[in-house]
Amino acid sequence: MADIEKLYEKAEKYLQKQKFESALETYLEIYKYEPSEEEVLVNLGDLCLRLNRNSEGVRFQSQLTDLYTKRNDTAKAVATCRKILKVAPQDVTTLLKLAALLEKTQKNTEALEAFRQALDLQLKGGANLQAIESLQHIVKLDPANADAHVQLAELASRAHQPKVATPAFLKGAELSKQAGEEDRWAELIERAHSLDPTDEAASIAAAEVYLKKDRIPEVVALLEPIAQAKPDDLIVLEHLARGYLSIKDYNKAEPVCWKVYAAKAEAVELVLKLTGGFLETGETDRALALMDKMKGRFSQQGKRNEYLKVIEKIYESDESNLRVLEMLTGLYNELNKEDGLRRSLTRLFNLYLAAEQYEKAADTLERILDVEPYGEGHYDRLLNLEGHIDPMWYKNIAVRVQPPASARTPGTPGGGAGAAAQKVESLDDLIVEGEMFFQYQLSSKLSETLEKINRLFPGAEDRAPRLRELYDAAGFTPKGGSGAPAPSAAPAGAGAAAAAAKAEPARIAAAASAQSFEEVRKIAEITANIYREGTPQGVMQVAVNEIGRALNASRCWGALGTADRAPALTAEYCSPTATPSDMAPALKVYSALIRQAGTSPDGWSIADVASAPILAPVMPELQKLAIQSLLALPLLDKDEVAGLLLLEQCGAPRAWSPSESLLLKAIATQVAMAVNNTKLRRLVRSLAGTDEESGLLPRSSYIDCLLAEAQRSRDQSQALSVCLLEPANSAQLVKTLGDAAVQRYVQQVGKTLLSSLRQNDVAVRYSLVSIAVVFPDTALPQGGLAVEKVRRVISQVKPDGAPTPSICAAVCDVPLGANFDAVDGVTEVINRLEASLEQARKEGGKRVLLSKFAG
Repeated sequence: MADIEKLYEKAEKYLQKQKFESALETYLEIYKYEPSEEEVLVNLGDLCLRLNRNSEGVRFQSQLTDLYTKRNDTAKAVATCRKILKVAPQDVTTLLKLAALLEKTQKNTEALEAFRQALDLQLKGGANLQAIESLQHIVKLDPANADAHVQLAELASRAHQPKVATPAFLKGAELSKQAGEEDRWAELIERAHSLDPTDEAASIAAAEVYLKKDRIPEVVALLEPIAQAKPDDLIVLEHLARGYLSIKDYNKAEPVCWKVYAAKAEAVELVLKLTGGFLETGETDRALALMDKMKGRFSQQGKRNEYLKVIEKIYESDESNLRVLEMLTGLYNELNKEDGLRRSLTRLFNLYLAAEQYEKAADTLERILDVEPYGEGHYDRLLNLEGHIDPMWYKNIAVRVQPPASARTPGTPGGGAGAAAQKVESLDDLIVEGEMFFQYQLSSKLSETLEKINRLFPGAEDRAPRLRELYDAAGFTPKGGSGAPAPSAAPAGAGAAAAAAKAEPARIAAAASAQSFEEVRKIAEITANIYREGTPQGVMQVAVNEIGRALNASRCWGALGTADRAPALTAEYCSPTATPSDMAPALKVYSALIRQAGTSPDGWSIADVASAPILAPVMPELQKLAIQSLLALPLLDKDEVAGLLLLEQCGAPRAWSPSESLLLKAIATQVAMAVNNTKLRRLVRSLAGTDEESGLLPRSSYIDCLLAEAQRSRDQSQALSVCLLEPANSAQLVKTLGDAAVQRYVQQVGKTLLSSLRQNDVAVRYSLVSIAVVFPDTALPQGGLAVEKVRRVISQVKPDGAPTPSICAAVCDVPLGANFDAVDGVTEVINRLEASLEQARKEGGKRVLLSKFAG
């Protein structure tokens, strides 16, 4: 064996004499005996690199790196790796060693860069398996990098490693969803599930994707076996519950929904949907049982007010459900919520009345009187019960009900000073009403009011100058009054002066009328547009849009709700120069005003919000919304605050004119009425029971619909038309096709007809083959045009096994004059329509017959 010490001395002398080749040969000799000696490896590596024998130098340096790594001398190992990479920058093995050393010392940024360099080289060289390992390190060091996870999944998928690829796809999908990339999230989840259908995590994630894509049967098929294996996994159970609810399998949904809700209180919306499903399918008992279970849970938690809000939501989803409303009324009573109790009792009375449950309606009226003995509308409710309940019971209730002043004639007992004062007050009210009708040029309404004043207060113009001026301005001649003194009793000059003085109020009124004509036109247009809408949301949105544009405001904001809860409905108009409101501060401003609305029914006109004490608590919110001026008005429903209309001016303060305030008040009244009308229409359709196949109301609801629409049209001074449609030779058609085929034909006609009607039009199955349509806010000429259009559309429906028949059609207007009587008027309409349709049958459906009321 060679003397190692002498070899070391020899090598050292060669180095001193710079005989590098000889030194290298000597160290190679030593390397044979001591291959793991640090000094030998250091010198061999350095000498090889000096002599440009790079491959050998890298080999020795790499061995040196391994030696340092084994000794845990990380600093020297890292330095050696960097030394190698200066010579061989594409040495993948060294890059991976360096990356691992840096990762070990928690220098993650440098380690990540080294792994990425190694990955690029591996991919270029086609070393996919090694690239998978590098990517696993990369996603560990950079877990929020979705692209890296997807790249790992792609490589592992191609390498047939589903156990690596599937979780990588799932992680990439999760990160994509967090970034708002919903489409990519869904795609990656589906790829993960298709790669390994047995993976539970992928199946659960795929079920969530399928829920969003409405692929409900697949959701249920995926999750049912998982739920059996993991009965306490809330994510699985929640997805499965939503699947059952979507396919309306309420029997399977009930235990799952309740289990999720029992473990997770915020999942109450699942129970609400389940309850709504039971109500929709007519299983009211099961729905009420669920509500009772929820009540116990909320009571244990001391959250009875929250439970009340839940029941209110359930009721809002089906406002025609008597039993739910009965429960809600009882809850209001338990919690001493007087406002809610008043509202719910009123609704309950109306539903009992509509369902012809008169004894329950009477009992509810007595409860209303207990809660609000002096409220309005009690007398009208009582009249609806006349003849339907025991006369003694009726008299007992009548003792507690005070008829309104308008229902008493001047001869009503109870005279004296009090009665006289009431009479004067009523006269003043009528004068104000007449002045308003005169200003807005509502001539028919004005004529009715003046005739009423003259009938109830004959000769009152002699002692009431305002009434005399109103008579003169309107050109109305009172009957039975004493009139003014004869003109001949005064000199000619005095007579002229008196005539001029008498004409002056008329001239002023005429000037005011002309000045406000534009406002009147706006009110008429906006009101007409509002009443064309068929939903509360539509009414409110049209109202704010029209008001905002008409008054050139920055924003117009509308909401329906009460002071004790958040608004149930909101709508906003923004001018092109304004930005939409941030909802949080907007709701705070709304809450501040709605709480004061009960004491300020006339609203607020605020030119500078900074100087308004009522807005001081919400000044930060006003500044966020950039509001400088406000014009706000409560929406009133029978003297109860039902919502708010709010005009906002941004950028600069604005002084609101009286005419602008008046326009807002006029429209606010119409908004409240229009919202109620849409709810009543929906209630009528619900109570009448629309046919599911044709969408038509039954014949039993025809007269009720006509009466309701006629009364509403008269109150709103709007026209009303009604039509009958029937196939020509209908008797022969029934004989040819048979009842079943005719039934299918009428169902198809009904569906086609409804697609051509407006939201507020009402279609009724009048007979086996004929259909009646009510056209609100439609004069006879426009009704004829509408029927022509409808006739063309339904003429394209072809019955089975028979040629397409011609359609006979007749349309008439409803007499809504001053002496209108609802029952007589509707009877007249029915008779005229029948006669007109008979004439249309004789003509074979060649034209639409118009029947104009001439009475």
